[in-house]
Amino acid sequence: MSDRAVNARNALRPARLFLLAGVSGLAVAACGERRPAVPETPRPAPPAAAPLADPVLDRAAILSAVDAAASRTAAGLPPVAEDSLANRRFRMRIAFGCLGPEPAPPEGAVDAGAPRWSRGPDGRTIRLRFTPADWTAGDATGPAVNGFERVGGLWVNQPWMRSEGCPAPGLPVLDAFDLPAPPKVALALLRAEGASRLGRADDRAFTFTVRPQGDAPAPDPARGYRLVLEGRLTPWAGGRVIRCRVNRADSRPPCAVGVVLDRLAYEDGATGETLSEWRPG
Repeated sequence: MSDRAVNARNALRPARLFLLAGVSGLAVAACGERRPAVPETPRPAPPAAAPLADPVLDRAAILSAVDAAASRTAAGLPPVAEDSLANRRFRMRIAFGCLGPEPAPPEGAVDAGAPRWSRGPDGRTIRLRFTPADWTAGDATGPAVNGFERVGGLWVNQPWMRSEGCPAPGLPVLDAFDLPAPPKVALALLRAEGASRLGRADDRAFTFTVRPQGDAPAPDPARGYRLVLEGRLTPWAGGRVIRCRVNRADSRPPCAVGVVLDRLAYEDGATGETLSEWRPG
């Protein structure tokens, strides 16, 4: 081997030793930095979602349930095994007086079971009135029900409408009053022994007087008025919330929905303003 080759190999030897020492140092440093594994702190489980409260049933939901009950009754089918409506909260609005003041009922007719408004004797005031019908001895859907001191009745007008306002304008007034649609859906206002008179069927009506502001008479309502009822749907006839009965095979069965009220009010049909209200106590 030439002297030049020997000298070149001797020159490379320190570089190799330096590289090997560097690699060994990195390995030792890496081993020195190793730490014992620390167990991870378990993360708490997310809180369970709170059960959603049952929504308040409105006019549309109640009338849809009545449609289903009427259909099963007309078909001769038994009611569903579980009444999902029992003890559900509800709020129903019933528009009335949409076509103006209603005429006095015929001679001998009982002015009960439907809200109405009329002009006062002086023509300046407007009187709202609702008297529950007395169904304590029975109603159009069946005989009297045990367990309640009184049962008042309220017919739901325009039960084919799910909206809470007045029907579309344009219907002739005389036709609307002379040919009323036969009532088919009602609320049975239940009153237990010793309960509040709210919803009670007796000689006392729920009345409110709209008084004029200034010298002009109180104006006719732009969109009628609304009777507002709030409370709970309550099992009554046979433990069911809705009771229907077939009176004729070619006619829809009348149905009554058992309710216990905790609020009754009058609203302006155009603005939604509460004019008067009643609560238990």
